[in-house]
Amino acid sequence: MKLSDDDLVIRLHKRSDTANIVTMINRDPFHMLNGLTAEAFEQDLDEPGERIRDNTFVVELGQTTVGYFSLCFVERTTHISVYCYGTVDMDWRRRGIGTAMFKFIFARLEAIARQEAKQIHFIHRALTSISGETALGANFGMQVQNSLNILCLNDLNHIKVSSPPSEFEFRPPTLEDAPIWAEIYNNAFDGNKTVESVIHEFQGTGFSQNLYMLCVNETGTAVGLLCATFRGIHARIPTIAVKREWHRRGIGEAMLSEILQRLQHSGAVDVRLSVDSSNDAAKGLYTKFGFQEEYQRIHYEAIFSQN
Repeated sequence: MKLSDDDLVIRLHKRSDTANIVTMINRDPFHMLNGLTAEAFEQDLDEPGERIRDNTFVVELGQTTVGYFSLCFVERTTHISVYCYGTVDMDWRRRGIGTAMFKFIFARLEAIARQEAKQIHFIHRALTSISGETALGANFGMQVQNSLNILCLNDLNHIKVSSPPSEFEFRPPTLEDAPIWAEIYNNAFDGNKTVESVIHEFQGTGFSQNLYMLCVNETGTAVGLLCATFRGIHARIPTIAVKREWHRRGIGEAMLSEILQRLQHSGAVDVRLSVDSSNDAAKGLYTKFGFQEEYQRIHYEAIFSQN
């Protein structure tokens, strides 16, 4: 049964909502935050400079929480990029709740673009594994920006072992490495990660000295990085990056081999990562290690003008 907008209440998140939201996220095996803890959820709301806590909402039907979403504001030179983390409870999907959430988001972003006199680019990250997510972007007239392949490695007992070239070694990062971590990330992905954001991450619940690594050369210069998260028996590799001038040295392959061995020794039964659908070189590397595509994440974009 489809619900009308009048059936639903969308209100600002309170800390008392967090437990329900985390339970809702963890019921969905395909959610990108699956395995999240309440502590990590609260920490993510305070990501420096991204206004997430003031833009996190719950969706209620009577006394039941049926969805939530967080808007993450990232300042660019010419505009603001806004990313959305959220979900509709698995028992309440295909009833118009996602549509109601998008109507609210669009109205809010239109108002903010006018108030702040700055163009907003809203990115909707739709998983092909969740029914209705891609249709939602299309129904609101959003344009496809790019897509990622979500890959999974289900066999960690036969990992391809690849050692780094002799002049390189791995070490865990410290807070003092935050500037170089941001530099390598931004160099690899044309990003704008800040030092404050990296420090926030290193001080968070997901940081592990065993699962975060820098690759340094013989002079101690960091040329690559990799981080992984481990929740329950499932692992993810959110980021693997090598400075562009150090590509084709076997660094990425060696870092991937090392982290997979560490995850296998820690008890992980599977590992997931994402790769740009157009990045054939990276897809070839992951295929060599046995990763296989599970589904896609399609990025849709809508632009809100300040006029």
